[in-house]
Amino acid sequence: MRNPAESQDDYDNEGPIWPEVKLTAYDRRRVELRDLEAKRDAIQAQGELTAEDQTRLAVLAPLIDKAQKRFDREGQRALDDVSRKRRAIDDWRAGDGREERNQARRKVRAEPNADLSDLTEDQKKQRKLDQTADSRWMKRCRADGWPEARIQAELVVRIRAREAKRAAQVLVDEAEAEMRANPMFGRF
Repeated sequence: MRNPAESQDDYDNEGPIWPEVKLTAYDRRRVELRDLEAKRDAIQAQGELTAEDQTRLAVLAPLIDKAQKRFDREGQRALDDVSRKRRAIDDWRAGDGREERNQARRKVRAEPNADLSDLTEDQKKQRKLDQTADSRWMKRCRADGWPEARIQAELVVRIRAREAKRAAQVLVDEAEAEMRANPMFGRF
């Protein structure tokens, strides 16, 4: 029977939901070594060894030696306080502290770069062209002696005008595509 004081969120129909266990480098090396040894033992457990089995054993022998060395090295690192501290820092940087650390590393702005993963290649090219055009425009404005506040304000207006022009062009393109889809298009 389940303790009613425990959270309902930690249970589903099958029982408690356990957090995913993260293997350490030592555990990964141990698993690697044990898998190779299990393969070797399975081959040796057969009665007669064929030429193919002997070849497999010859290939496995140096792999097991390397795995044993890596396992021993991780065993020594696991005993070292400095290595454990570095691994804990790396785990923090990869997990909970990732955003905090990345933000601390930024020198100019507080927000991260824009996420472009959902853009197509054509959209990425257009974005790059827009950035280049804006950069050159700002350079010309600075050369003309405009104050920085005015440049930033005009840049916002420029970007909005460009987006509005493109949105209008999308509507025109859609209307033309609809018109061309009509079977009577171009007959007169």
